Amino acid sequence: MLAAVVWGLVASSSFVLGGAIALVRPPRPSWIALGAGVGAGALIGAVAYELIDEAGAHAGRPFVVAAGLLAGAVLAASIFVGRGGLRQAFADAVTGVPVLRHRFATLLLSVASEVIIIVGALGHGLSLAVIVAVFLCGVPEAIVGTATMRAEGATRRRVMETWIALMGYGGVVAVIAHLVVSSAAGNLVAVFLALAGGVVLSTIVAHLVPTSYTRLGVLCAFPVVAGFALSVALVGVA
Repeated sequence: MLAAVVWGLVASSSFVLGGAIALVRPPRPSWIALGAGVGAGALIGAVAYELIDEAGAHAGRPFVVAAGLLAGAVLAASIFVGRGGLRQAFADAVTGVPVLRHRFATLLLSVASEVIIIVGALGHGLSLAVIVAVFLCGVPEAIVGTATMRAEGATRRRVMETWIALMGYGGVVAVIAHLVVSSAAGNLVAVFLALAGGVVLSTIVAHLVPTSYTRLGVLCAFPVVAGFALSVALVGVA
């Protein structure tokens, strides 16, 4: 249990690091876009090699994993759409790349990071690919979040308090993930892991990739593929 808390704090520390970087010396938007793209690709690899692979090992039948993935996508979409509903979401999309409410996207990424970390630690050992993927997503996410909070009038102290609170929240999520993965029945674990996979894949497509696209355009495909390639390479040496 202690190990779960420690790894949860380690994963969430990427958001604290990103917030500190943004406050000391905010990077250029193009670098943030590049980081978001690489992080998206790396996280796709982590989901495929850690979450879905582990979910398949626990599932009695393949459709259990597929159902969990779709349920995760529905959950993420319902959060992103919000009170405006689908009609408003489609209307916003016509005017350009929709901007999601950043705190919701950050929260979903944080939860996904904790689940991936715990699965790696309890499964076949925590791999370098997982750590890199989590940090490549958490750091640029926190940089964008810090800029958003500062633009809304938040003080520097308030910004860091937010990221530190998220770090503590990550420890709690890690404990919950640990309990589910280590003690629940096989199909329940599979659904839980696949649900997390569906959420994070939805967040990548709806938030991280658009963040990269707004600055890099179609060239955002290159950092995304580079991030996935990095994840594959690290899995090979982990």
